[in-house]
Amino acid sequence: MTSEYVEKIRGFNRFYTQTIGLIKKQFLDSPYSLVQARVLFELSRHPDILSKDLARSLDLDPTYLSKILKKFSHQGLVAKTRATRDSRKYLLTLTPRGNRVYEGLREMSNTHVHNLVRDLSPEEKNRLTAAMETILGLLDPDREPSGYYTIRSHRPGDIGYVTHRHGVLYAQEYGFDDTFEAYVANGMGTFIDNFNPDREHLWIAETNGTIIGSVAIVHAHDDTAQLRWLFVDPNERCRGIAGKLIQEALVFARQKGYAGVMLWTIDFLHAARTLYANAGFALAETRESRLWGKTLNEEKWELAI
Repeated sequence: MTSEYVEKIRGFNRFYTQTIGLIKKQFLDSPYSLVQARVLFELSRHPDILSKDLARSLDLDPTYLSKILKKFSHQGLVAKTRATRDSRKYLLTLTPRGNRVYEGLREMSNTHVHNLVRDLSPEEKNRLTAAMETILGLLDPDREPSGYYTIRSHRPGDIGYVTHRHGVLYAQEYGFDDTFEAYVANGMGTFIDNFNPDREHLWIAETNGTIIGSVAIVHAHDDTAQLRWLFVDPNERCRGIAGKLIQEALVFARQKGYAGVMLWTIDFLHAARTLYANAGFALAETRESRLWGKTLNEEKWELAI
């Protein structure tokens, strides 16, 4: 790591610790230090925990933790009970008073964070939390992901991003050339130019302000719709997002009175073909084509609704 990276990270740390009040002796405006507040937080999350496990969770010296717990016990915040499996050990838990103190600290912390971001737009808040998720993911790669995502309608900026991700992913995973990105761009441009919200829709899957997937229903002809532009980011494909997107699209198609939905795919997109089959689609037509720098076996799948 160069000195430039070190200085930037240290500079961010100084800004962050001052902004959220970590350099003060007490936690926010409470009579408790930051470490004491963290002990209360961990006890609220893990009732009936052993002292040694609490010390390990917080990476605290056991002797130092013992002094904090002794003070909390005298204040009536923490209670100890003998472990049933080993009477020599004691389990720690917050008392009703301890829970009230913790809830007060939690509310103070929530208010502090709310005040920090209250002047940010929803988009800026999404960018902020996405940046925090990025930091956590890079510095703690074994961390369990939150699993939270939303599916929303498209808005300005989405068309370019979805086109970009299609171009990047299909080049990386299947060796398609840049004419594939042009194909997606042309189709999405036509979609926007002729957009009819009563018959068409584009869904965006998003987590912490980052787009991780998409799908669309486009009017094909007469009473038939076309399912298009299904993609899910490779890092998110184990979460069932693609199936959710397909179901959203099919519910919309039924509500809008379509008699059927069709789609085009390629024979080697095995995961996608499985999703389509599970949703009720059936293979209706195949053809060999020279496209996007490859000779491909295209497949048309259909579903009567």
